Formats: sequence, structure tokens, C-alpha cells
Amino acid sequence: MSSDNTSMPCARARHFNIVVIGAGQAGLSAAGTLHRRGLVAGSDFAVLDANQGPGGAWRHRWNALTLGRAHGVHDLPGFALKNPDTWRPASQVVGEYYGAYEQHLGLEVIRPTKVKVVTQPQDDVFYISTDGTDFTANAVINATGTWESPNIPYYHGLEYFTGKQWHTKTFRDVEDFRDQRVLVVGGGASAIQFLMMLEKVTDHTVWVSRSLPRWNPEHFSPDWGRRVEERVTTLVTAGKVPRSVVSNTGLALNEDSLDFINRGALVFRGFIDSFGADQVTLNGPGPDGATINSQGPAVDNLLRARDPRLAQMHRNTEILPGHGTDIPHQWVTPIDSILWATGFQHSLGHLYPLDIRSEYGGVVVGKDGVTVPAAPGVFLVGYGASASTVGATRAGRKAAVAAIQYLG
Repeated sequence: MSSDNTSMPCARARHFNIVVIGAGQAGLSAAGTLHRRGLVAGSDFAVLDANQGPGGAWRHRWNALTLGRAHGVHDLPGFALKNPDTWRPASQVVGEYYGAYEQHLGLEVIRPTKVKVVTQPQDDVFYISTDGTDFTANAVINATGTWESPNIPYYHGLEYFTGKQWHTKTFRDVEDFRDQRVLVVGGGASAIQFLMMLEKVTDHTVWVSRSLPRWNPEHFSPDWGRRVEERVTTLVTAGKVPRSVVSNTGLALNEDSLDFINRGALVFRGFIDSFGADQVTLNGPGPDGATINSQGPAVDNLLRARDPRLAQMHRNTEILPGHGTDIPHQWVTPIDSILWATGFQHSLGHLYPLDIRSEYGGVVVGKDGVTVPAAPGVFLVGYGASASTVGATRAGRKAAVAAIQYLG
């Protein structure tokens, strides 16, 4: 295939047959497949990335998240990550790995380039406006992930809270919370990791979420992962908004997490009612904060099997102060900081001018999980079932092949 500049809506835009937006796991997988199918980076296709360097969202992770504590990084096609140092920060290891892959294939990633909007002025041409050079393409593979769209839910009174607020996206070092009273909000793996780390610097953590924690004692095997992907695919092919990762997977219940539960570090304390300037009102066990409530049948059964005395557990931290109230189970605790581990939304705003949203708020994708019937020539990767590193690799390959077939 060769580039054709005759259909450019703007003479200053650079034209490629295929433009890949994003250079994370999914985007690099797509680009690598295009390369192996004989397309030339910088001529037939281009990869745009908003980051300053390789690594995708991984490059922004906190240093304490070592590769050994991360969920894992799936090998990019034909380029294995051999014997990585699991004690090094995942941001460094993955950044170096992705960079080596880009160099190995000569992908010539164009960065930093942030895509602002994608439109379709002609039936067979997409116009890609960025904060720098603009581009046109006959097909677009979108791999922008979620990192740029942090989700922070609103609660009554939050605007009056005067303390520091952090999010998974802005978290850098657990030392920022030393000796502070920290409210950790969220029911996913990030919240669990934060609570484990915070135990080293403070005895004043309170874990809350919008729903009860879903502990899962099931072994996270490849077969289990495929079943999860099938459930997610059913949702996105109907155009529904993908649910959070933890709603599909649950929280890994193992010996490590059981120990933290027993010590009081991973104890779900209830639901947020409202905020004040330096406090939060909760609906949950209390108000003294001493007795640990049930953490769900999966946890309770395993703890009792290990030691019957654990049926009546108690926190090893100080008693949390409460206020008198006529509302049962409502209690107040002072806080200095809020750590929002409330996840992300898919970064698809730049594609909305193409009118791809369904009546349910999501994007309808084809049975292959990557095609967008509402916008022929657009392919989504890292969306829905392909949000994991394993799924992203497979989706990247599918999208590249589908884009080539689309262009004939």
C-alpha cells in the first residue's frame, strides 16, 4: 500500500492509509501486526502517542508498583519480555520494553502528539486534529485506553472538603500520606494495593466504596479470564458501557490479602453519606470503629476455616471517634486526605463527532470486538474485553488485520 494525498481536506495534513492513536499495549500490538503484514511505518501507517516517551499508561505508575506486584504484562507479538527484574518499578521495565519494541520494528512513533478530535469530512477519509501536526487517514485504529479519563464520583458536601485529594492517576509516593488520616475510596485492585502500602506509614485508614467488596477465591487462570472476556464482550456488542474491571473479576482472595484483612488493613468500613471540611460521614459499622464487620461470605468462610477465633475480629488501629446520631450505623470520622481509587473511563471523547455512541452510552462493536459498525474504518482496541494486557494484544492484532481488509 502507498500513501495518497489527493483526498486530503487540508493541504498541511499528513496522510497515511492507517493511523494508530495510542502506543500502549494495544496500539503497539496493532502497529506490530501492520509491520509484519508488510506495511511501512512512516509511509503506509503512523502511530501517534500523547506521551513524552514509550510506556503508555505504565510510564505514569508509582515507583512502589514493581513488576512483581503488577497484574502482569503480556508479551508483545513476536517480542518476548525475557526474565525481567520483578523488583524494579513497572513503569521503568515496561517503558524500556515498549521502547525496545518500537525501535526493533522501526515504528517511528510520533510523540508527543495529543489527538483533539477525529472527523470524517469525506466518506473514505478521516481528519485527525492534534495539538501539533494534523493527519488524514483512510482507517483509524483507536488505542487511547483510559488513563487520561480518571473517574471521581460526586458525594454531597465534597465541595466543602478542604483536605488534599489524590487519584490513582496522580498517586506517586506513599510517603505523601505519612501519619495522615486517609479515606481510601474504591473497590478495585488499586484500592487494595494502596491500603497495603498505607499500612506502613499510617494507622488511620478508612476503606469505603459504593458497593460491598467482591472478594473472589477462584484461581485467576486463563480459562477463567476467557469467561470474563466473554461476559464483557456480550455487553459491548450490545452498545452498553463496559463495567469496571473488578465488577467482572472480583478481588483476588489469597493468603496475602487474608493476612491484611486479619490485621485490619483491608477492612471495608461502609458507604459515604456526606463530606465536611475535614471529615466524612459514613453509613456502616460504627460508630466506635472497633468491631470488624463481615467482609463477605468468601472471606468469612476462609478465615473461620483457618482459625475459628477470627469470627470475632477487631481492628489493630485506634478507635475512630464518632458523633451521636439518630441514624443507625451512621458515624463520622476526621480525615486529612482522600485517595480516589475509583477507576477510569474510556478516553473516547475525540471520536464522538463520528456519532458512535449508542443509546446506552457505550459504543457498539462487532462480533470481532474491534470493528465499529456506526463508523466503518474505525477500530477500537483496549475497549471492553480488550482492556486487559492479554486482551489488548489480541485486539491489536485483530484490528490491524481488519483495517487491512477494510482497505482492500
